[in-house]
Amino acid sequence: MFCLLLSSCTKHQSYPQKNNVDELLIDSKNETLDTIIQQEAMLVDIPIPLYDERIIPSDYTTETDTLVFGYKSPLSQTQAIQFFMNQMERYGWQHLVSFDSAEVLLQFESPNRYCTVIIKNDDHHSSHSCIFIYVKNQVIV
Repeated sequence: MFCLLLSSCTKHQSYPQKNNVDELLIDSKNETLDTIIQQEAMLVDIPIPLYDERIIPSDYTTETDTLVFGYKSPLSQTQAIQFFMNQMERYGWQHLVSFDSAEVLLQFESPNRYCTVIIKNDDHHSSHSCIFIYVKNQVIV
């Protein structure tokens, strides 16, 4: 009887450790989401289509000088391209170059920053797209 009680106590102790790991992962994701929201709030000159859902990368870092944002969009790839080509100019960006393949890459420049927008079809919905936005400050030499 004693062995049975001892084994159940040891199993019971392992559950709190798993819960602690889960709580740490949730806390980490919440911190990452808070950081992304704060960075998005500072990007008043970059349009984000309405109803887009954030894509939060598992290896997100703020250590770099490039801001990275990802979204799942209800816009098709063609609609997303038109949206950024029209709206970025309205926000003061100059279109530099576009590359068109399975993924579309749009490069823009403002007086002190560069913005690259990558648009690709969503694997799960052909009428939707995934949008990745990279913003980098220009280095003045």
